[in-house]
Amino acid sequence: LFRSPQNPWPEREMTRDVPPMRPCPNALAALGVPAKKWLTRIDLYHQLKAAQTYLETAPLEESSICQAAMEAGLSLHHFIRNFHELFGVTPHQFLGKRRIEVAKQKLKESDLTVTEIALEVGFKDLSAFGREFKSETTQTPRQYRKSSRA
Repeated sequence: LFRSPQNPWPEREMTRDVPPMRPCPNALAALGVPAKKWLTRIDLYHQLKAAQTYLETAPLEESSICQAAMEAGLSLHHFIRNFHELFGVTPHQFLGKRRIEVAKQKLKESDLTVTEIALEVGFKDLSAFGREFKSETTQTPRQYRKSSRA
């Protein structure tokens, strides 16, 4: 489909009553979408949002970052750089925060050991899990489990 300034979303049906929605290029620039042309900004924004959605629903593995880059249609280097510019965190940090959120949920709801939860959410060892968990929540996993069940 061909995009033009008059019709940036050709897949949408144009009606005479409603003018086409056109995002402000300056607003996308303020969001941090790193592109000079406004159509490129729109496309890049949608690509990165699709990758973010993929990371939110994907398995908690490092390879999912490569898959998200493929989902966005960008090279790994460009994906990491543009993701960081737009969302303020790298995909690795985003995935780490997501892992901690899943671990917090499992600590509240399940009776699995802390080690089992750490391995289940994608950490290679218990010390890395404990260090990252404490930096995010200011509590150790065991302290968090006790306080959440009290």
